[in-house]
Amino acid sequence: MADSLTRSEVELLEEIAAAGEHGRFMRPLTSSARSAIAHLMSAQYVKRRWKTRLYVITERGRRALVEATAEQR
Repeated sequence: MADSLTRSEVELLEEIAAAGEHGRFMRPLTSSARSAIAHLMSAQYVKRRWKTRLYVITERGRRALVEATAEQR
């Protein structure tokens, strides 16, 4: 599952996870960050709070983050 994540996607997941249940506010994103967030959302690793720029990690995203972190060791 997590083997398809790039380093920048893993870093985004870590940031979003660290924000907790309230979510992480994402300022206007660069094109590469938009692409990374779009991939994370399509994989259902993160979700966007309705009508906001707040992103929260899903349980599936937490599992992917654990796997990606374990693979880096």
